Amino acid sequence: MKHRHYYPLLLLLAVFAVAIVSCKRSSSSANRSTVSYDSLFARFSVAQKYYNNDQHDSLLLVAPETLEFLRQQHSWQLYYILWQYLAEDHVWFNEYAEAIEEAQAMQEDAIERNDSFGLALSYEVQGTAYAMQDVKDEARRCYKTSIDIFPKGGRKGPLASIYGCYADCLSLPEDSAAFDSLLTNWVILLSDLPASTDIDDLQAYASWRMSYYKAKFMYLIGMDSIAKAAQIVDSIEYYVKTSGDELVEQNNMFSHRYELAMAQGDYQAALHYASEYLKSASGDVGTKKLALQNRAKANEKLGNYREALADMRAYDLLKDSIMQAGNRTQLNQLNKRFSLNELQSQNRLLRQRSRFTTGGVAMILGIGAILVFLVLNSRWNRKLQIKNMQLQRERNVVVAQNKQLEIERDHAEAASKAKTAFMQSMTHEIRTPLNAISGFTQVLTMKDIELPESERMDFCERIQESTRLLTNILDNLLLISDMESRSELPEPETCVVSAVATQALDMVRSLVANTVILDCQCELPVEQAIDSYPRMIHIVLTKLLENAAKFTTVGNITLKVSQEESMLHFSVVDTGPGIPPDKKEYIFERFTKLDNFVQGTGLGLTVARMIAERLGGTLTLDTEYTSGSKFDFILPI
Repeated sequence: MKHRHYYPLLLLLAVFAVAIVSCKRSSSSANRSTVSYDSLFARFSVAQKYYNNDQHDSLLLVAPETLEFLRQQHSWQLYYILWQYLAEDHVWFNEYAEAIEEAQAMQEDAIERNDSFGLALSYEVQGTAYAMQDVKDEARRCYKTSIDIFPKGGRKGPLASIYGCYADCLSLPEDSAAFDSLLTNWVILLSDLPASTDIDDLQAYASWRMSYYKAKFMYLIGMDSIAKAAQIVDSIEYYVKTSGDELVEQNNMFSHRYELAMAQGDYQAALHYASEYLKSASGDVGTKKLALQNRAKANEKLGNYREALADMRAYDLLKDSIMQAGNRTQLNQLNKRFSLNELQSQNRLLRQRSRFTTGGVAMILGIGAILVFLVLNSRWNRKLQIKNMQLQRERNVVVAQNKQLEIERDHAEAASKAKTAFMQSMTHEIRTPLNAISGFTQVLTMKDIELPESERMDFCERIQESTRLLTNILDNLLLISDMESRSELPEPETCVVSAVATQALDMVRSLVANTVILDCQCELPVEQAIDSYPRMIHIVLTKLLENAAKFTTVGNITLKVSQEESMLHFSVVDTGPGIPPDKKEYIFERFTKLDNFVQGTGLGLTVARMIAERLGGTLTLDTEYTSGSKFDFILPI
């Protein structure tokens, strides 16, 4: 009996709880009221327009509310397609972690609803995110899963898109069986397209068929079926024209004609198509990069090395400018995203407060309702404090990311300056021997000038020396490019160590001054052989001996060879001017020279160290040796 004074309070609380439930049910019922498909599609089209026009921030603002609206109306196909747009939009803006997070949430939602269409689109998004990061194995797995679980009789457009993405990730000839199966299923999909006279349908179907023939073309090129590939180029161009995109039509024509000409060995035609491709690029930076790269390959095949070098120089400058612009864009996007997160948080808090206030006006009937309001308000304040702490942590993360981006921007600018300096140095180094070759050749070919035989022989020797210098420069550049692009070593060969050392000595003997003694001290048996990479070892030793010959004018240059357990030890010792200890790492950097008046580009030691490290060994300068220079090349066997 002593607790009876609590009964009115308990009754008020019960009334309050019933009112909340009734309010929620009425709100939920209102949200699920029937809406026409045109109204649904109109809401969907607004977000779709933002996606198609790369309006990233606008899509992030509109998509959550539109997704909730489509979910309430049970319009599941539009719901998952819009969710796919939202996730893929993160991919196009290099926000891969956010894209994967959205795709996984989409996957969980589809699994909970047992919706195979939504599940297939979630795997497609993951595949696209992995493909853009060049993780091809994971991308292929996701696309294959998306195709396998795609509902039978579902929308053909998304399935055709998945086919195209999957084809782009397949490698030939390794994935030839999977590629062949994909093309077979693709043809079945296209053959089931309904007859239509609607211009939008015709253009869409043409676009799907164009993607199929492009994939088949690349498949035939990859399988060396050049004649069959040539037969379907016209089909590609036909469907490109039917799709209605003139720019795509023109670019595809030049691109595929170029690929076909390269495969046929018609490098002159390939050069023509690459040049036309470059003209059509206009302001499209991505197309311009690809066109420059293609034209450089064609020029290289034709022996137009100067033009190829100019194209690659333009390609590198364009790539650097894109990198710098990308860093600035990413920095701006992070700042916008932080501001957007703050606005969204405030918007959510305001909506929570609005809902609470609206419900409170209708349901506060007495002291009990006021007490409940105070309890809820206290919880809300606590959540607000937690949210503020989270926002502060996110602010700190953004500040740290901004600083990191500034550092990366500085690095990119430094790299651009270094490359510009390298181009200037290369221009000078290449022009010097070219001028010598051109000048002496003109003198030798003049009919009205009679030269003594000794002077003619001197001119010929100078032409040969200039040719050797020019070849050495280009060889160094090709070696660096090969080392950076090759991921795996070839199979090792059996080689005789003493023979490799002797060949390296013979290669540089003509470069050594008459006042210098060149010799070899080999502690290994003459016939001792190892399984290794003789060509690469020969290059390292030759670069070290050439460096010694360049700076040693009197005394000795000695190549020492020894073995310590499972390590092969080469040393090149000279009596030249030596290298300061504080420059022991500087000399291995690209395009660096201690003496700018000595012929060379500063690439020899760089190439030597890159090869040594690729072989699992080391190349270092012995700073304790003070009678000249001593380089140690240690190789595991």
